[in-house]
Amino acid sequence: MKKLLLAASLLILTPQTRAVEIVVGRTHLAIPAPAGFAPVTSQMKAYSDVADRFVPPTNVQFAEFISNADASLAASGGVPESQRNFTVQTSKQMIQSLVSTADFDELKSTIKNQNAEMLKQAEAQVPGWLDKVSKGISDDYNVDANLSLTQVLPLPPHVETARSLAFSMIVKFQTNDADGKAVPFVGVVTTTFVHVQGKILFLYANAEKTGLQWSRTESQKWAEMVVAANPSAGDVAVRETSERSSGFDWGEVGKKALIGAVFGGIIGLFRLIFNKKKG
Repeated sequence: MKKLLLAASLLILTPQTRAVEIVVGRTHLAIPAPAGFAPVTSQMKAYSDVADRFVPPTNVQFAEFISNADASLAASGGVPESQRNFTVQTSKQMIQSLVSTADFDELKSTIKNQNAEMLKQAEAQVPGWLDKVSKGISDDYNVDANLSLTQVLPLPPHVETARSLAFSMIVKFQTNDADGKAVPFVGVVTTTFVHVQGKILFLYANAEKTGLQWSRTESQKWAEMVVAANPSAGDVAVRETSERSSGFDWGEVGKKALIGAVFGGIIGLFRLIFNKKKG
């Protein structure tokens, strides 16, 4: 996954845990695989080459997980049909920073109070980036992708803990089919901010339009696993409680998380893109 090499290293730890080690700045974090899911690896190039295109330029993606069945198919060069996956991102501007407990509380407050305004700003940026993604896919796969965002429906935060905040969105897109006819697509994304070892991660659980409750339930389980796997101790724990960063625009951080969520909602279109390529 080319984008990982720019800001983080990725290592599969053991077949038993199916966890991924990521490096955020100089902080090593363990990301357990959600139950029934496996990390996307370099052996899944046909899939990852397309998936990597949907990481917004403001963010870095550290890992992606797809179902065990999809992973086997992708490893053999096939195209997964499932619309469900999990990804881990953060804002590029946050990679080197230590985020304190007070900072994270401020981020959560900003998300809860300014989500609608941040979404408007995010939606304004998405069309330009989608045009570039569409052009890249059209050039490389000889298909008329013509991707467009038609609507985003944010839902209020539904889980909040000392280390996390989660909310869901319904995203609506359209693309062209093999005959050039516009085809609508609806997906859901649950975004969870987690604060671990002084770092902020964006955890995304993507699903089809009927998978809202699944994305919420499984995202919460996964977030709890990530927090448990990365306890703060020693100097990091002291700094989390005693330091406070200055100059962070938490609205901007939240906007980048929203953009990542919108792009993640496109996962269900992969199959259509590949079908058009084969045609």
